Amino acid sequence: MRSLLERGNMWTIVMGALAGLLGASYLGIKYWMPWLIYDLQFLWVILNGYLIPMTSDIKNRKLTIDRVEETVQRYPNKPMLVYGNTTFTYSECNAFANKVASTALSLGLKRGDVVAIILANEPDFVWTMIGLQKIGVQMAFINYNLRNESLVHVIKIAEPKMIFVSREKEIQRPVTDIHQALTGIPVYHFGEADDPNFLPLDPILEKSSEQNVGEDIRKQIRMTDNSLYIYTSGTTGLPKAAYIPTEKIVKAAWSMASLNLSSDDIVYTALPLYHSSASLLALGNVLRTGATMVLKKKFSASNFIKDCRENKVTVVHYVGELFRYVSATPPNSSDTDHCIRCAFGNGLRIDVWKIMLERFKIPHIYEFYAATEMPVGLANISNTVGSVGRMSPLLKLTLPCEFVLYDEENENVVRTKEGLCMLAPLESPGLLLIKLDEKRRMTFEGYKGKESERKKKLVYNVLRQGDCYINTGDALTRDKNYFVYFADRLGDTFRWKGENVSTTEVANIFMELDILSDVCVYGVRIGDNEGKGGMAAISLKNQPEDLSLNTEQLLNIAQHCKKHLPSYARPRFIRVVKEFIYTSTFKQSKLKLKEEGYNLAEVASPVYYLDCKENTYTEMTPDVERDITSGTVKM
Repeated sequence: MRSLLERGNMWTIVMGALAGLLGASYLGIKYWMPWLIYDLQFLWVILNGYLIPMTSDIKNRKLTIDRVEETVQRYPNKPMLVYGNTTFTYSECNAFANKVASTALSLGLKRGDVVAIILANEPDFVWTMIGLQKIGVQMAFINYNLRNESLVHVIKIAEPKMIFVSREKEIQRPVTDIHQALTGIPVYHFGEADDPNFLPLDPILEKSSEQNVGEDIRKQIRMTDNSLYIYTSGTTGLPKAAYIPTEKIVKAAWSMASLNLSSDDIVYTALPLYHSSASLLALGNVLRTGATMVLKKKFSASNFIKDCRENKVTVVHYVGELFRYVSATPPNSSDTDHCIRCAFGNGLRIDVWKIMLERFKIPHIYEFYAATEMPVGLANISNTVGSVGRMSPLLKLTLPCEFVLYDEENENVVRTKEGLCMLAPLESPGLLLIKLDEKRRMTFEGYKGKESERKKKLVYNVLRQGDCYINTGDALTRDKNYFVYFADRLGDTFRWKGENVSTTEVANIFMELDILSDVCVYGVRIGDNEGKGGMAAISLKNQPEDLSLNTEQLLNIAQHCKKHLPSYARPRFIRVVKEFIYTSTFKQSKLKLKEEGYNLAEVASPVYYLDCKENTYTEMTPDVERDITSGTVKM
């Protein structure tokens, strides 16, 4: 009996010691390494909600369109798309997609061919995207805001067999303007068209089959096949067509798994479907889960809550600019009268984030960081205000990446005497580099016809000689708890009104003006606006002493920009400089120009701003400068 008691006491002591050790460990983790608990939760969510099912789909060659057809079988009458006052069920959307697939086959298209898609946020975009994926036809998503040379460039670089253009006349007209430059590329239109050279799609669609295409066609599609070209300004030159393989579409369709999307969710987006965020992330996750998408042609800040309430929206897809517009609307008693459970997107400012949480009572915001051509991104699932995710030592084991110092003056990474990159310390901005790793499917396909541009995005000898990383082109900061925050876009690209702007492209358009001898384009902060607005410093062939521009010159510049550049790419400010400063590698030095911005106290010459009402550039005064910065004058 005594020995039993002694053994019982021993076990009590052992169990007590273990409990104490576990308790101490828990408290130690909680107070000394609180991020470890978050990381383990994050890894659990990612592993079970994303990595395992996504890998299974890729291994078993299950495409997003396969999941669409499965959803059609389960919920044929469930709403898939809400557009204005019209609702389309999964069965109806699938029937339209099948008509597109059959029509494409009747036009002679086959797996691997390319079709340029010039469509707005409209139902035709949705079933064209699904339908052409069903037969393995590649699509080039064209930004319908582009004009003239830029539009010709993005179409031709994709080498399409044909073009599908919107039923909207304002989208058709720019295609008519460049039609002679598209020799040999037939243009098919939805709806009606004024251009007699365009060919109608609707009569062919009406006669086409609504049945799913044969399995023999589907079996030909491989995960490594390229499926889309989505354009990115990258860092230099005209827009580049980024390869989007089928595998990447499957990955994107699982990427928002942390939101716990289900067939009961209704997802709202007003972002353009020609961007990967709306087409691959928002629409892709809707199609995978059997949810419903509320697609808006145009965004209205004043009607946002009303739209969400009337459509019973549960999930909102955003970019920071949209929520900034919403936060600027007058407070209303119905601001919280909605059933939104979360929002996901990127580019949300901290002050606006707080307003969306506090005033509009959106419970959870999932901010992410990603780029179209990058293999992976970051995601903040903890609702940490301002953060785009976390990158702790533990998480770096799952996503090998580095934050390195960057010299903006010389536009290059900073290296040690051994030739390796210098790592950025915590709480300091660092250029994000992502390690290439074929085994982990961390690949970088690059751009069509631009192998040299792909090579420019690669950085070698980062941590050790011979390693290779992808340059994201973005600087991010980590705090002491390893939460990551977006800092700035580096190089020759800036972001304005939700679009990436290539400074080189804008500069090339400017240099077509006979009055200029040189130009330097860069982005500048404008008050509380998201991103940066464009500014052009120019030098004239016949330069006046006061470095001024006359009324005729200003009007000519404005008209030239309006004709050749989309609205978001037109510089908001112009100034004349006596001479440019160059770096040791003979590049224009933009650092001082960026620092001076449009600040009249810093700039030695007149500064002109884009007067959107008058469609010309007007000289800025201190009063106008103040009104621009305060937001009274809209840019």
